Amino acid sequence: MGRILFFLVALVALALAVILFLPGLIPVAAFKDRIEIAASDALGRKVTIADDLSFRLFPRTAFRVAALEVANADGFDAPYLIRVEEADIGVGLIPLLSQSVEIDRFILTRPDIRLERAANGAVNWNLAAAAPQDKEQDGADSAGAPRELKLGDVRIVDGAARFDDAAAGQSFAADEINFAVVLKSLNEPLELRGEMRFQDTPSKVDLVLTSLAAVLDDNPANLKLNLEVGATSAGADLTVSTNGGIGYSGPITLGAPDLPALAKLVGAELADAPGFDKLSVTGQVNGGDTSLRLENAQIAFDDIDAQGAVSLDWASARPIARGVLSTDKLDLRPYMPPPAQSAEGFPAWSDAPMDFTSLRNMDAEFDISTSAIFVNDLKFGESRIKMTLDNGRMTAEIPELSMYGGQGSGRVVVNARSSVPSFAGNFDVAAVEAQPLTLDLMKHDNLLGVGALKFNFQASGASQAAIMRSIDGSGGFDLANGALKGVNIAALVRAAGQLQQGFNPAALQRAATQARGPSQQTDFSEFLSNFTIENGLVTAPTINLTGPYLTMTGNGAINLAEQTIDLRLRPRGAATASGETGRTVAIPVRVGGTFSKPTFGIDAEALARGGLERALGDVLNRGGDTQNDDAQGDPAKTILKGILGGQQPPAPESEGTSEEGAGGGDEAAGETSLEETLVTEGLNAIFGARKKKAEDTPEEKEDAPE
Repeated sequence: MGRILFFLVALVALALAVILFLPGLIPVAAFKDRIEIAASDALGRKVTIADDLSFRLFPRTAFRVAALEVANADGFDAPYLIRVEEADIGVGLIPLLSQSVEIDRFILTRPDIRLERAANGAVNWNLAAAAPQDKEQDGADSAGAPRELKLGDVRIVDGAARFDDAAAGQSFAADEINFAVVLKSLNEPLELRGEMRFQDTPSKVDLVLTSLAAVLDDNPANLKLNLEVGATSAGADLTVSTNGGIGYSGPITLGAPDLPALAKLVGAELADAPGFDKLSVTGQVNGGDTSLRLENAQIAFDDIDAQGAVSLDWASARPIARGVLSTDKLDLRPYMPPPAQSAEGFPAWSDAPMDFTSLRNMDAEFDISTSAIFVNDLKFGESRIKMTLDNGRMTAEIPELSMYGGQGSGRVVVNARSSVPSFAGNFDVAAVEAQPLTLDLMKHDNLLGVGALKFNFQASGASQAAIMRSIDGSGGFDLANGALKGVNIAALVRAAGQLQQGFNPAALQRAATQARGPSQQTDFSEFLSNFTIENGLVTAPTINLTGPYLTMTGNGAINLAEQTIDLRLRPRGAATASGETGRTVAIPVRVGGTFSKPTFGIDAEALARGGLERALGDVLNRGGDTQNDDAQGDPAKTILKGILGGQQPPAPESEGTSEEGAGGGDEAAGETSLEETLVTEGLNAIFGARKKKAEDTPEEKEDAPE
């Protein structure tokens, strides 16, 4: 009995010895060359392993490989495609005898993967192109080929990967890769979960591929992906295929609350400029490794919500987006320099540099239909825009433009390719409501009416003030059935025409004050003008206004850079609404001041100048005694004649006609004598009026100033 027990103990000890020491007796290193050759033939790349190759049976059957390296393809720069510092592979021996590989442990420690794309588009990871194409050996039923693969504890520990894209001039890197993989069989789902740092940003990956066997056979498979990269999250439920290159299609979602951070991660770093803050996208994607197209897209970009179709191509250094979109509003205010602020009135132009570098962030071609457009304080209605972004130059063709009740078309070009941006554009719209437009544009609502507006311009400058100093262009407007709020020009002219009892400045001032105020307005049936702009100076050679009790012509200039107004108007008031009957009264009016504080009143300078010239002409040309040496030698008359360029006095026709000719012509024609009255009072002030005396001689009476 003791001998039997001793025999059993010895047998167990021998078995343990075999288990513990037999792997060390097997010359695994002798198979190293055969393993390298077989692996190289299978991959089509040279595979090398270090001499430190071992095999053990306890506690698990396993192979240990050190410094496994798969060579790079010819023509690429990286020293290898894959290098693994250590691979610990646990294999089931019995399943292997039945041509099935069952791996219960597959741990890759510090693997390093180097992926490359050449300038011609070739890639170094296309092993299928390099591997032998022997169908008999590659077939699923070929002798010696494993028919099944099962993975147990599969892990990547502290891995790294790098992708250098010479075609796009970009590189991407990931490190601290720690993934766990589950694959029960080639025909069952492959699950991958783990963490890494992508471009120095903490990231998480959760991936499920329905069938690795389908992918290996170039057949479609389903891929579910949830990805977190920093603050960005993405999800997809895709059908993927590797036949002829990577392809995918299916629903996707993307949420990027920090768009500049995401752009930096994918190699499209955005300029530090207004806008481009956040992005979220959902839709049906169809794409490959360098481009994609999104159908039924729902896009939220900053404050813009849009629907439609979009494509994105990032194969080159500058990504380009194309699409046809519709949106309820197109809010461009975040991408425009903010308007200058003012406590009251029209704000001063700012000298602060404007930033248009957002236009250089990417290239784009979009056809956008929208219900509203916001550009700083301006609001546009239902419109269509064909927008092109090309390396910092934006062109917006607007074939359908709705603005302030009107319809038309326009074009705007903003060129930010250089340090000093330039601008150009044109607009042609009809049936525009003037009051809301001037309120948003000029910060006052004093102009009412509906009409047409044409305007073209070009300018350059890095600030608002610089643009206003450089703007050139031309245009015109034609308003109908409107009014000028704040002043009743017709009442002002009629009041001035009622001053028949000599010139009374106080009465005229009262009339002017009464004609101005919030409740006053000048109605018109038509108001039109053309204008040109040169270096910020708007010149209007003709201004015409027609209305009840009033017609008006004029001209003038508006200095956009200085925000000043200088308009000379010549309104003519009538006693009847039609102006066809009754007396008419003409008086010059001047509009001045600034955009914030415009002024409006009687143009006393023009009134005095016009009346003085006519009256002095009468004085200098009136009939008289040519033999009167005192009259001919009057020094005041001689000086005024030289200043005004009067004619030589004609020979008198009859005695006493000069007085009648000095004051009766305009009255006979229905014109007021206000101007002549003003001149008379002015001459009296200059030369000193004298009362008539009985002892005055006829010569003295005739020489006394009127």
